[in-house]
Formats: sequence, structure tokens, C-alpha cells
Amino acid sequence: MMETLTTTVNQRLGLGWIGVLLGFGCSAIAPSTLANTLPLSDPAPAAESPNLESAPAAVEATAAVVPLTLTDLLNLTLEGNRDLRNQALGRIVQRQQLAAAEQTFNPRLTPTLRVDATRSNSGNGGDVESTPGSVLLGGSDTDLDQQVRLDTTLTTRLGTSFELGLTPFEDGQSLQFRVSQPLLRGFGTAVNEAPLNQARLGETRNQLALRSAVIDTLTTAILSYNNLIDTQAQVEIQAQALERRQQQFDIVQALVEAGRRAPIELFDPERSLADAQRSLVDAQNQLDQANSALLNLIGTDRNLRFVASVETITELFAAAAAQLATYQPEALVTLALAQRTDYQQAQFQRQQQELDLLVAQDNLRWQLDAVADGTLGDGSRSAVGLVATRTFGDPDPETNRLTSDITLQQQDNTLAQLQDQIRNDVVAGLSSAQASLSQVVAAERATLNARRQLEAAQAQFRLGRDNITLFQLIDQEETLVTAETNELAARIAFLNSVAQLEQTVGITFDRWAAALEIAPELQR
Repeated sequence: MMETLTTTVNQRLGLGWIGVLLGFGCSAIAPSTLANTLPLSDPAPAAESPNLESAPAAVEATAAVVPLTLTDLLNLTLEGNRDLRNQALGRIVQRQQLAAAEQTFNPRLTPTLRVDATRSNSGNGGDVESTPGSVLLGGSDTDLDQQVRLDTTLTTRLGTSFELGLTPFEDGQSLQFRVSQPLLRGFGTAVNEAPLNQARLGETRNQLALRSAVIDTLTTAILSYNNLIDTQAQVEIQAQALERRQQQFDIVQALVEAGRRAPIELFDPERSLADAQRSLVDAQNQLDQANSALLNLIGTDRNLRFVASVETITELFAAAAAQLATYQPEALVTLALAQRTDYQQAQFQRQQQELDLLVAQDNLRWQLDAVADGTLGDGSRSAVGLVATRTFGDPDPETNRLTSDITLQQQDNTLAQLQDQIRNDVVAGLSSAQASLSQVVAAERATLNARRQLEAAQAQFRLGRDNITLFQLIDQEETLVTAETNELAARIAFLNSVAQLEQTVGITFDRWAAALEIAPELQR
């Protein structure tokens, strides 16, 4: 089913853009690479995956029920999310900008074709002499002058500039040339390659920005799936509560009809039953909203109802708990400093600002060029000299240097602050996940105790024991519902805390890359 799903989705949305999407290569991912791998640690076979195209046409008026695993959702999100598609389109422009920067030191050829028409009067009634290249037009002639010129420029990595000009179709054609070599300002590969290196660093930062967007989107998908599990389980809890309260109401109603209870004792069961009905409707509404959020995430307006298998929360919880047990604070901090895209971007931004300072310092120097120019051909000539230029009274070069220097120092502070923030966030996130796991254990005990108390109270109430009142029975029922809800909330909070911890460390993409079988060159 997973292969059917991914093949269908790939036909509709196309996989070629994923290589563009992640920005670390242009290779398209074959449809067969999207396998139904279970999330995190693959503890058990996944539920059958949805086939969106196989939804019956007859259920257009009602939602088609689609079984959904977390891996399915992540695949569908990568394929259909429109924000990621826009990011991928932006990468096309960014790569073209880098390609243009890479051509900085390529020769440029500029052909020029010029045609001039000159019209002159021939006089009153006089004879007109026709010359080659002229056209006689009723007492006037028009001279046509054509010129073809080829100009070539080339700048080397040392700053050397070559300019060549040629008029190939003129009599006594000649080649004009000019060579200029900076000796102070603009000399050397470091200065001349600075714009190209900045463009390359900018491209790397663009790749990291897209990777960050993918990580954020995957995390949003994981949290949205957890919300689907939560709301789906809440509906089940409230439905079971409604069933139990209906049974309680039926028992009391039968006792009233038999004359063993006063009619007034129906009031509390009726209130409790109405509360349960209202809670169920609210839970169903929350489930509708969670389903709508998933549809928006994957970018579709089809009338679908996603359903997670009942075993999903157990599988995800067991896998997340096992993964959490392997995490150590210092190891996670070290990993975060190596994986966090924002920290890597800040480092590359510092390198760009170092290049800004290099160029700004170079602009403070004198412009001293060795220049050779001349003409080759008829009437050849050449000249060699030095040209020194310096503008006095212009504060901009020093202002730019000071600005670049201060910006670089500010970036050092930003890096130090970001490093401290990453350490604090990772340690806090790990502590939060561990605390959430402890809360789940406590919530499980509370649920088990509440269920046992309710079962004991129900047994005594059915036996007619006077020590259990109807009010106490209803209270025990509400206590169980509260305990079940708290346990579910604790489990979902734990799953969310692990997902957010992985986002904080920056390993979400790597964690799911194997499950989604993304090409290796996209995992760098």
C-alpha cells in the first residue's frame, strides 16, 4: 500500500523537486525509495498506508477514511506542502545567482553593429554624382555607413584587466588593447575573489535555510500527527465514558420504574449523561480540527478523514522512550553545535563579514595601476605607464571599514550568545523530556487506580450496598475520565517533548532521513 500511495502522490506532485528542495544536490528521488519504514525505531510493522487515489468516488459527500502512519504523513508533507514548494522555487533563483557569480572571471565578448544613414541635398537642378554606397532620392543622396566592432574584456583573479577591441571590416583594420594591473588597491586573489567567495558562502547559507525549513516542517508534521492521535483517543475516552454513564442511567431508571428508587435520583445520572454527550461532541470537534490541520499541511482540499491505528501511540511512545534513554547532555550539546542550521549559518555569516572587512580595508589604499595600451596594425602604437589615484575628503571608505569591523565584532558576540543559548536549550529540552516520561509513569498509576476504584464501586452499587451512593459512583466515573485524559495528555506531551528536543538539537532531518530514504547526498 505504501508503494501505491507514494507512486500515486509522485504522479500528482512529482518527486524531482525534492532534490531542489533540500538544496544539497539536484538528484531526483526515485518513487521506490519511499518505503513504509516505521518512525524512529521500527518496533513493529506499520499499518497499511493510504491510497489517496483509491478513495471511492461514491463518498464525495462524506469523508473518505484513510489509514495514516507518521511516515506516510511525512512523505505526503514533503511532497505536497506549498511552503516547501515555494522554498524550492526560490532555490532555482539562488543557484542561478551563484552560477552568475562563478562566471566573474570568464571573458566577456561584446559585438557591436552600427549602421548610420546620412542624407544631404544635391542643389537646385544641378547634376548629381552618384558614389558607391549612396542612394539617389529625388535631388538628394543618402550615405550609409556600416561599422562592426568586437570588444572583449577579461579580469583575472589577480585583478589584471584585459580589454581588446577590433573592427574587422574596416580598411587598415587595427586591434586596440589595454592592460591594467592594480599594484595596491584591488591587487591579489584574496580581494578579487572576495565577491565570489561571498556568493558561495551565501549559497551555503541558503542551503542551510532550506534545511532548517524542512526540519521545522517535519517537526510541525510530527506534532500535528501527535495531535491527531490525541484527539482521536479523546473521542474514544469520551465515547466509553458516555457508554458507562448510559449504563448507569439505565440501571437507575430501571430501579425507579421498579419502585426501589425515588424519581429524584434520576437527576444526577441525567446531568452526568448530558455532560458526557457534550464532552464527546467537543472531542469530535477537536478531531475535525486536527484532521483539517493535516489536510492543510499536505496541501490538499480533498474530503479525507485520516485515522491513526490504535497501536500507533504505543509504538511511538516505546520508540521515543528507548531513544531518550540513549541521550546524554554533553553529547547532545556537542551534536547540536555541529548540526544546528542557525549556528552554522551564523558561522558562515561571520566569514562573509570577514570578507566585507577585507574589501573595506583594501578600499582605503591608493589606487596605483600599471597600464599598457595601444594599437596593433597600421600605424601601431603603444604606451606603458603608472596611474595613481586617490580621493581626499571622502569619509565613506573609512566609514565602511569601521562598519565592517564593528559588525564583525557584533557577530562574534552573536555566535557566543547563540552557543550559550543552544547549550541551555538542549539541557532544558532533555530535562523536559525526562520529566514528561516520569509524568507518564505517574499518570499510568493514577489511571489504573481510578479504574479499579470505579470497578469496585460499580460492583457494590449493583449489589445494592448502602455504602456506595449514586453520587459517589458518578464521581468515581468522572475521576476515571480525568485520569485517562491526564495519562493521554502526558503521553502526547512526552512525544512532543522528544520531537521538540530533536528539533532543538537539529537532528530531526537525520532522524527521519533513513525512514524516508532520502538520497545520501541530500543528508550532508
